Amino acid sequence: MAKREKTKHKGIYRVGETYYITYYVGPKKYEKAIGSKLSEAVEEKTEREKKARSGKYAILDKQEKMTFKELFELYEKEGDAKDYILTRGETYLNFFGSRKLSQVTRTDLFSFKDMLKATPKQIGGGEVTDSHVNRVLAGLRRLFNFAVNREMMERSPFPTASKSGLFSPENKGLRNFFSEKEMETIVGVSPDWLRPLILTAYYTGTRENELLSLRWNEVDLQAGIIYLPSSKTLKDETGKGQRVVMQRELIDLFKSLPKGSEWVFSKPGGDRYYHWNIFKAFRSLLKSLDIDTKKYSWKELRHTTASLMHLKGVPALSIKDQLRHTTVKTTEDFYIGSNVEYQREQAEKLILNSGKLVGNRQAQGSPLLPSA
Repeated sequence: MAKREKTKHKGIYRVGETYYITYYVGPKKYEKAIGSKLSEAVEEKTEREKKARSGKYAILDKQEKMTFKELFELYEKEGDAKDYILTRGETYLNFFGSRKLSQVTRTDLFSFKDMLKATPKQIGGGEVTDSHVNRVLAGLRRLFNFAVNREMMERSPFPTASKSGLFSPENKGLRNFFSEKEMETIVGVSPDWLRPLILTAYYTGTRENELLSLRWNEVDLQAGIIYLPSSKTLKDETGKGQRVVMQRELIDLFKSLPKGSEWVFSKPGGDRYYHWNIFKAFRSLLKSLDIDTKKYSWKELRHTTASLMHLKGVPALSIKDQLRHTTVKTTEDFYIGSNVEYQREQAEKLILNSGKLVGNRQAQGSPLLPSA
């Protein structure tokens, strides 16, 4: 174990590369890991002593006692129960579980990120993407924000600066998507059991887990609306869930599906489909059409919904509503402008006189151009 080294500041010491502070809350003495910078430790100790003198003991005391595991259990009971957080509970708990909230530092967050990057995918064993790591980190940040809002922590250990380096930059405007012709071909050659799933994913922009877990009691065919109560993003205030408006063709498709199961998309015996049921089938389908399965998979159906709506002139706000993004900025950053040829087509509108002006001027020895 690393040696505990004193510093010139009273109540501040170092173990390895990490600085710790000691302070009192009432009669109790506490220790807290700060990070790798002495200046941050000095600032933190000064701030805590100031709060202790002003009598703000409660929050300090809670974060010294509560473990991350206890925080996660409280979030399960009283939080907003986001699926993308709850489904990764084991990952969070394996790394942070027994630590006190006061012991989690920014350095720990970077170590957690490195661990995620070093863990191979469950399917295929390849390296996880930056997008996946960012989603896991976003869930962790939400947990700490929950603790701050419940006054169990003074502040989240997550950096507030956007350029901290913790979150990896994602390729904005470079999302792969299927062309309209490719979609027609994919739908045309797909197996009968898979075709309704593909069409619904394309028409609605729903995520795979939302689609596979869809129940008939969440579909109003008369109104032409699908409700997604367990959606990844914001929930509808009515309690029914986020709404997805169905096209007439999709309503007709749903009316033709068997109703013998609680699941909208079910096997002949009534059981629901799972990820592994459609993963291999869709991958084989793409391979049969010579579509690169390293660049294209099921998630590109959602990208296609947004991208083709954009190419057909649909306003960004309507695309945002269809994909149920929290803000239109997400739509603009990641789904709009992803087609280079479309952008070229728009830029071509700047050409004067159908593109012949420059050539004609050169041929006529235009005074606007320097002579040789």
